[in-house]
Amino acid sequence: MGARRLRCISAPIAISDPCVARQAKNWGYGVAIYHLRLKVISRALGRAPRPGGATRRSAVAAAAYRSGERLFDAAQGIWFSYDKPDVVHNEIMAPVEREAAPWVYDRQDLWNRVEAAEKRVDAQLYREVEITLPRELSRADQLQLVRQFVRTQFVAKGMVADWALHAPPAADGLEQPHAHVLLTLRRLDPNTQSGFSRTKERDWNEPPDIARAVAEARKRFNNTGLAEDHEALERMEALRNVNVWRAAWARDANDALAEAGSTARIDHRTLEKQGIFRLPQISLGIAAHIEKAYDYIKDRVTQWVAIKKRASLYEDVEHIKRRDPVALVTLLTRLNDIAEDFAASFRRNPHPDKDHGHEH
Repeated sequence: MGARRLRCISAPIAISDPCVARQAKNWGYGVAIYHLRLKVISRALGRAPRPGGATRRSAVAAAAYRSGERLFDAAQGIWFSYDKPDVVHNEIMAPVEREAAPWVYDRQDLWNRVEAAEKRVDAQLYREVEITLPRELSRADQLQLVRQFVRTQFVAKGMVADWALHAPPAADGLEQPHAHVLLTLRRLDPNTQSGFSRTKERDWNEPPDIARAVAEARKRFNNTGLAEDHEALERMEALRNVNVWRAAWARDANDALAEAGSTARIDHRTLEKQGIFRLPQISLGIAAHIEKAYDYIKDRVTQWVAIKKRASLYEDVEHIKRRDPVALVTLLTRLNDIAEDFAASFRRNPHPDKDHGHEH
């Protein structure tokens, strides 16, 4: 079989992979970056605590870091304050079916109540959505785009959303605008002490009927391997919350780009669905994170250990990509979280054996 080439397309496209993005730009297509990541954060640290460091995750600390504000965690008796000059906007949005109590719009009170509503040591605290914003939009258009997306996809369903727009410098010297959206996992309830319902809203994870239908379709395809069963599985997968939200972000962002007169577009689909025939590659951002982790370890341990760690990370990525492409997403998320921890450690405290929060 001959070499496979990128399929000819007749409309402006946007690719999340930098290599393909550069090729598309050379061909004259409008290019913007697609990135949307979701994760649910639990109180459990997920690793052994560092000496003198945090022993669990804190929703208050997360809100302080994303918003760039100094917040007090009442449960731990710690002030969290971070140097975040890249935060250019933050706001809290609440459901409108009934007037929200004033504390909902007080960031410190809101997230302390979220913490108080959870009793388990490993309780899930909040959902985070991280989205990259098109550079082609003005700041006002970026804010309006995030506001519309958050309102229709999350707040309208009953979630409280605390979001912030960050604009740090990118590798090319321009801004890298992106938004962090923190979402509550319980509905507001004025009849409880915490102000949140006594049970979590499980439909926000996945409606039970959709989860069952996806499981049945996946089992059927695994048993038969037939193309029609694969198509049926893809149709059911598209109904999952994560894929509904991914598609909605692409639609809203493209509408905003068109309204702004830009030819750039983003696409949430896989490379195969976009007609781009090549193996997925490691994101350049992930590779950069690996190199940062390498530099950090090299400076603090030994060069030999750092080299082994870097080689191991690349080897893990290649191995998982060959055997289980789906699991690759989990690995890349873990690498990104490691890199974020390293970067946060540099910004907050030059001494790795100190706590992440600043107690005053």
